[in-house]
Amino acid sequence: MSRFGNAGYAADRKGTNMLRVVLCTVFLFASLGGAGKAVAANAAIATDGMTVVDGERVFVLGLYENPEDDEVLRQAAQAGFNLVRAGNSDALDRLDKAGLWSWVNTGYSIDLSENRDARVHELQRLVDTYGKHPALLVWEVPDEALWNCWYGPVTWRTVEEPRQQKEHIDKLEDQALAEELRLEQERVAELWRQGAYVKAETLANEIWKRLGLEPPRPDYGLTQSPSAADRMCAGFIDGYMVLQSKDPAHPIWMNHAPRNQIGQLASFNVAADAVGCDIYPVPQSGLVGHSDIADKSLTSVGAYTDRMQKAAPGKPVWMVLQGFNWADIMQGLKDEQREQLRPPTRSETRFMAYDAIVHGARGILYWGTAYVSKDSEFWDDLLAVVKELSELQPVLSAHHSARRITTTFAQTYGSVDRSIEVLPKDVDGKLWLIVVNEWSGPLAYTLHGLDGQDGVRYRAVGGGEEAVVSGGTLTLTLPGFSVHVLEPV
Repeated sequence: MSRFGNAGYAADRKGTNMLRVVLCTVFLFASLGGAGKAVAANAAIATDGMTVVDGERVFVLGLYENPEDDEVLRQAAQAGFNLVRAGNSDALDRLDKAGLWSWVNTGYSIDLSENRDARVHELQRLVDTYGKHPALLVWEVPDEALWNCWYGPVTWRTVEEPRQQKEHIDKLEDQALAEELRLEQERVAELWRQGAYVKAETLANEIWKRLGLEPPRPDYGLTQSPSAADRMCAGFIDGYMVLQSKDPAHPIWMNHAPRNQIGQLASFNVAADAVGCDIYPVPQSGLVGHSDIADKSLTSVGAYTDRMQKAAPGKPVWMVLQGFNWADIMQGLKDEQREQLRPPTRSETRFMAYDAIVHGARGILYWGTAYVSKDSEFWDDLLAVVKELSELQPVLSAHHSARRITTTFAQTYGSVDRSIEVLPKDVDGKLWLIVVNEWSGPLAYTLHGLDGQDGVRYRAVGGGEEAVVSGGTLTLTLPGFSVHVLEPV
């Protein structure tokens, strides 16, 4: 199976100005069958953000799970995944044999804000060990690093520390003191709700002292998070420059949580060539709450794709989408809570992928499939969606058309606070149209701006719907949270 998917695509590269031109690296390696020669991939990022490998434009289709079962790996490769996580040389060899590229995570050796000499040495070791392997396509820095500067302290101060304090308070023989400390714990919680973090953390430290104990983590809290994030950001930028100088042949990718402000994200994104975030909104439920912006629905995928682009202008965005059921990874759920959770349907998985794409994503990766049974309907659905995306490599990796497409839609019963998003693509001299209905109900939409296309018949890939351009317009009906990939026929 080609790493380029089921439909390889050789793009016209005339006039393409690469942001990072990567020289071909050739090296000799020993395999079980003896010495052989392998050629490392030429990887670059075009000015429009698309990945270019060995002269071919590639839309990234990634899988976080590196399946131990060869049959599952074969299924993934056959579906069209082209990038899979690897943790060691054996994994890289195995992925290379399967015709897949891989990424390797640097861990916090990329953060040179402390232990600089040792971490620079570790970066050099990584480059020496993996940098010339033909399967390596990209380095990844620690996942959700910026968010963890905040999440760890918040979890400690609002969950773990109160729990530990309660255990000590419940053991006190002095019941009057115990009651006083319980009231102080309530006061700490109220201060947190008010945003008075300095007072909350100071009072929490005092509770430990009144228990006759030293605070376990007196300087670990939200009040220290800004300085911790700034320090890590500087360390990441330093590490990025070092790794880039040691291995200019592989881009560096940074994935964020669906959290933090644009300015914070932008500061960290200096230390990456490609960025993205993970967002897992199915089902929309108070139990999940993965999105913390106002949009909690499926369309939060597109909204976060927009946010990532704002936080990294000119850099490609690779979005990490939902490859699991929340019920399989959340601990301590009651039966009725588990019943409220479910994996995405095939339609939802397809919608989220295309919602990211129409908002500008140059790659999609899936996290969480390691928790999914490989004989489940969800796994089959995910493979089917990836197969469709892979077969559309010539379209997804093509240049966006400069044509300005506008939309209108017929009157309907709802508010229609979100409507139709359209991405036009120039493919071998033909105009393809990716249309996404972000509203929850069906919309009869009309595309305007198709001048010169009159008489061209468009057919929806996989759906059979057809329409003919007339007067520079095209009209079709699309169900809620659905997609038309319109092919000129």
